[in-house]
Amino acid sequence: MKQKKEKSFIHFVYSKARESEILDINNKKKSFIQRNGRYLFACTFTIIAILTLQNGYNKEFLQLGASILAILIGLFLTALVFALDKFYTPNRYRKRDYKIDVSKNEQIKSFEISVDEIAFDNAREKLWQKQSLYYVQKFNVLVGKSVIVGVWALALICLNVMYSDFFGINLADYSFVPISFHSIWIFIKLMMVFAVRFLICYFIIEVFYNTIKIISSMINFMSVRINK
Repeated sequence: MKQKKEKSFIHFVYSKARESEILDINNKKKSFIQRNGRYLFACTFTIIAILTLQNGYNKEFLQLGASILAILIGLFLTALVFALDKFYTPNRYRKRDYKIDVSKNEQIKSFEISVDEIAFDNAREKLWQKQSLYYVQKFNVLVGKSVIVGVWALALICLNVMYSDFFGINLADYSFVPISFHSIWIFIKLMMVFAVRFLICYFIIEVFYNTIKIISSMINFMSVRINK
């Protein structure tokens, strides 16, 4: 019998976040554009930015990006505390059916009643409770992933600033030459520079996108909840 492989915390958050992007609040699969639109937009915009900014990002942009990310990370952590305080309620009942005996005219009749039928008197209320549960799960995972992505982006920005001479090269100044040790090192260097530039821009776009999604979905959810 194979043992189930334990997932790391980061892998768990990323897999659950991807699951929330694939499934809607009713746990139904979204369309292709809804599932992958963010990736297509972020990758396209990032590649355009890298090609137009041949010398990389200037210090002013990196300082501004780091300040905004720090503020957003604080906002996300506050949102997590808010979600735990407002949305979480302990489960006081066990998820099973209860048997009730009723005595009438010296005859005993038995009835089986589920907790859901006691708590929610109609199908619409049951659906709302399921949607609320799905939303809270997706909300927490998306906020957690946004914090992780924001930290990765800050780390890459710090790396870029620390080694500004290394990451500030112009990619257009280099061309392919016959294979040698020096050319291999140049190729590795260019790939590192390209990867760091790509990830900084991509992570910033993802954090901004998640911020808009988190705030808009939370306002929508709270509006529906208040109206109920």
